[in-house]
Amino acid sequence: MNTDTRKMILVTVLCGLGYMMYSVDRMTVSSAIGLIAAEFGLGKGESGILLSSFFFGFIVFLFIAGIIADKLSGKPVLILGLMLFSFATLLTGVAGSLTSLIFYRVMTGVGEGIFWPAASLEVANVTSEKQRTTVMSLYWMGYPIGGFLGTWMGAVLGPVFGWRVVFYVAGAMGILVALLYAFLVKNDRKPSDLIARQAAEKVPLRTLFRHAPVMMIALYYFILLAGWWIVLLWAPSYLMQVKNLTIGTAGTIASLLGLTGALGGFVLGRYCDKGDFLRRRHILMAITIVSGFLMAAMTLNLSVPLVIMLVMLLGFLGYPITPIVLSITAELVPPSLRGSAIGFVMNMGMAAGGISPIVAGYFAQQYTLQPVWLAAAAVILASSLVLPVVRKLAVTTVNNADDPLPVGQQLKH
Repeated sequence: MNTDTRKMILVTVLCGLGYMMYSVDRMTVSSAIGLIAAEFGLGKGESGILLSSFFFGFIVFLFIAGIIADKLSGKPVLILGLMLFSFATLLTGVAGSLTSLIFYRVMTGVGEGIFWPAASLEVANVTSEKQRTTVMSLYWMGYPIGGFLGTWMGAVLGPVFGWRVVFYVAGAMGILVALLYAFLVKNDRKPSDLIARQAAEKVPLRTLFRHAPVMMIALYYFILLAGWWIVLLWAPSYLMQVKNLTIGTAGTIASLLGLTGALGGFVLGRYCDKGDFLRRRHILMAITIVSGFLMAAMTLNLSVPLVIMLVMLLGFLGYPITPIVLSITAELVPPSLRGSAIGFVMNMGMAAGGISPIVAGYFAQQYTLQPVWLAAAAVILASSLVLPVVRKLAVTTVNNADDPLPVGQQLKH
C-alpha cells in the first residue's frame, strides 16, 4: 500500500468518524424530541424551532468555511469546526432552559458548518475522479451510521438513562477525532512547480456564481432537502403519531434509515464510479424520483413489516444522494474552487433544513403530520425536474470555450 492510499484511507476514516459524531448529536434530538419537549414543556411548533435551531448556525458558515478552506487548507478549518461542534455538543447535555438549549444547538451548527465543507474538500483532494464517488460515499457513511446510533440511543436509551448522556458521549468522541486528525494527518509539502501551476489555474470566486451547472445543482439540492429534512427530523414523531407506535419501536424503525443508507451509499457510489458524469446524473435522478414515491407510500395504511421495508428502501436510496451531489460538484469546478463550490451547494441544501422542519411543525400542530408528509414527498419529486437542466447546461458549458470552469471530463467525449 503506497503513501497516497494510506493517506486517503486515514482521511476518509477520520472525516467519517467526525461526521458520525455530528449525526449522532443531531438525530438524538430528533428521536428524543418527545422527552425534551416533556422536560421543557414544548408544543409541536416550539419543537420544530428546536429541531431547526442547529441549521441557523450551520447555514451561515458552510460557504464561508469552504472559501477559507480553499485559501488555506482543509485541515486547520476541519479541526477548528470539529472542536467547536464537540464542545457545543457537550454543553447541550447540560442545558437548563429552552433558551440555553437553542443557543447550544446553534453553536453546534456553527461548528459543523465549519467542519463539513473542509472535510469534504480533504476527501475530494485525496481522490481521483474515477474513485471519488465511492470514497465520498465511504466518508458519508459516517452520517447514516451516526444517524442510526443517534436515533436508536435517543429513542431507546434516552427513556432509560436520560437524553443528556448521549450528548456527553458524542461531544467527547468528537474531541478525540479532532485530536487524532491534528496529529496523524500531515499536510503534503507541495513542490514549487505545482504551487505555480495551481496559482495559474486559480479562478476568481465571482466566476462561481456565473457557472450555471453549479447554480442548478444547488437549486436541486435546496428543493430536495426541503422535503428530505422532514423525513430525517420528523420520522420518529410521524411513526408514533400516524402509525401509533411506541417511542422505542418508532425510534428503532427510523434508525434503519441510517443502516441501509450506509450500504446504499457504498453500492451506488461504486456503480457511479464505473461510469461517467451522465451515469451519475441518471442515478441521481432515478433515486430522487423513487425516494419521493417511497415517502408518499408511507402515508398508506400499511402493516408494520411493510413500513419497515419502506423505511429501509428509503434509506438505501435517499442517503446516497448527498455523496453523489458532492462528487458531481467537485467535478464541475477546478481544484482551486472545490471547497467554495461544495460549501455553496451544501449551504443551499442546509438552508432548507432551517425552514422545512419549522413549517412542518407548525402545520402538524394545526392539522396532522400526514398531509405534511405527503407535501414533503411532492417536494422531493419536484426537485428531480431540475436535473435534466443540469445536464443540458453542463454540455453547453463544455462547448463554451470562454467559460473557465470545466465540467466532468467524460462530457468532452
